[in-house]
Amino acid sequence: MSDSKKSLVVIASSHYNKKNNKVLIEEAEKVFEKFLFAPINKISIVEEKGKPKLLFRGQNLLEFDACYPRFGSRDHFMGEAVLSILDRSPVYTPVSLRGFQLSNHKYYSIKKLAEEKLPTVLTALSISPLVVEKISREFSFPLVLKLISGFAGKGVMRVENGAQLKSILDTVHLFEEYIATQKYVEGHSSDVRCYVFGEKVLTVKRVGAKGDWRANISRGGTAKIIRGPKAMQEAAVRAAKTLGFEICAVDFIQTKAVKEGFVIIEANFQPGPFRKFLGNRVPMEMMQYIRSRLEKKK
Repeated sequence: MSDSKKSLVVIASSHYNKKNNKVLIEEAEKVFEKFLFAPINKISIVEEKGKPKLLFRGQNLLEFDACYPRFGSRDHFMGEAVLSILDRSPVYTPVSLRGFQLSNHKYYSIKKLAEEKLPTVLTALSISPLVVEKISREFSFPLVLKLISGFAGKGVMRVENGAQLKSILDTVHLFEEYIATQKYVEGHSSDVRCYVFGEKVLTVKRVGAKGDWRANISRGGTAKIIRGPKAMQEAAVRAAKTLGFEICAVDFIQTKAVKEGFVIIEANFQPGPFRKFLGNRVPMEMMQYIRSRLEKKK
């Protein structure tokens, strides 16, 4: 580590997971001489002489060398305001306003990646049940419905037939929710998450809980580090850059249905550390990457 002192602030979700952030704090304090953890709902934005300040307990967060925002779609409005200020400041951050907006929209993130010729799952967007029913005929069953506001596997449904689709749409339409409809790709209840740290990739295979087709750790699944295919890791780095990230996670399903052997299903702005299975590995990589970027800025 360099002799020069460096500071980092992590801006957390207003609904942050205490145990996950405990390991993040542990790793940050090993790498940075000054560290601050600030929940986004405790931050205030102040304009002083035409210049913005992000204030938390009397400290201006724009005076830190680096900031790692880790909040989600439930903090959408404040999150956009904070990231807009960070994008225009000299503070280093491994994410961006553009990345936040795209990754929190399950349709537009996939659309953007597809435009860059990355292998993605076929996806459509609609708020109208009639349009979704039409899309279902084009995609064929089974298919996957994702609520745009969903997270951590919630709001994600596999639909097997027309009767099931109609029942789900009747409920969803009551709340006027936007729906991303995706062609179902068989993954045998597993997927691959590529954590991206600049050009470095940590590849993790997730397997869903018994009886659950979704490979979500928060819903009882398991995870282990694997040697990921080089082409997949390269695609993950390209996807991160396309969406405006230096740190993120890109999720894949391996399939023989496409020539690449895999498709991207989504990207994550604030990926969890899977600490039960990976310990401190992910937070350690995050903190070390941020420190290395600050060293390169000198």
